[in-house]
Amino acid sequence: MPGGFPADGGAVRRLLSGLMLLLALGVGGALWWMNQPVPLDRARIPPQAAGLDLFVPPGTTPRGVAQAIADAGVRIDPRALFWWFRLSGRSRGIKAGSYEIDPGATPRSLLDMLVRTDPHTSTVTLIAGWTFRQFRGALARADQLRPDTQALADDAVMTALGRPGLSPEGHFYPDTYSYPKGSSDMAVLRRAMRLMDAQLAAAWGQRASDLPIATPEQALILASIVEKETGRASDRAMIAAVFCNRLRKGMLLQTDPTVI
Repeated sequence: MPGGFPADGGAVRRLLSGLMLLLALGVGGALWWMNQPVPLDRARIPPQAAGLDLFVPPGTTPRGVAQAIADAGVRIDPRALFWWFRLSGRSRGIKAGSYEIDPGATPRSLLDMLVRTDPHTSTVTLIAGWTFRQFRGALARADQLRPDTQALADDAVMTALGRPGLSPEGHFYPDTYSYPKGSSDMAVLRRAMRLMDAQLAAAWGQRASDLPIATPEQALILASIVEKETGRASDRAMIAAVFCNRLRKGMLLQTDPTVI
């Protein structure tokens, strides 16, 4: 061909064949990876739990979710997991909530769990501001959740959870919990308690030095009172500040929730 390079049909075909082979190997490798069980750090699995706890706060990006999964104890490259989320086309469907990652989970099943399309799982939502009685009512109505606590009084539930003598109010984190169908309601409560413990420990570690409260338990009680006083998130900081000022002065809180 004048002014160009001579065409070599055989070379072009070999190049295309090589590219197709590489593409096939890449697709095959990706499919294999998506369906391979991911190893878990079993030392991170809480006592009496089937798997690892995963908490996805509202507003977490897909990249942040992938990192949270790795941080929870799943031995996987979070960058690879993030790109799987992106390339799947379902990353925008990932939902905030509390999850349990069981042994045998794969990258594919992790995404199914996060977008809540796994037919073998369901969810129950515990609302902020609810009493423990309302929490138990939600668990009793939940889809295919075994009612193991139904016949137990509140104090017996707390004893079964390893907290005998402790009031249940305020000790369960309000969130949406994903669980395998047929799970025990006790397992959901145990996860909600572990998550509240973790959130309380994190908040206590970041507390101001001049707070008029001495223990995490006192902080939890005050937070519960504030939650009962207002249902508006925008008012909580102001009401908490008013209560703290009263406590510093040795005054009564003068709020109805203290007598509930």
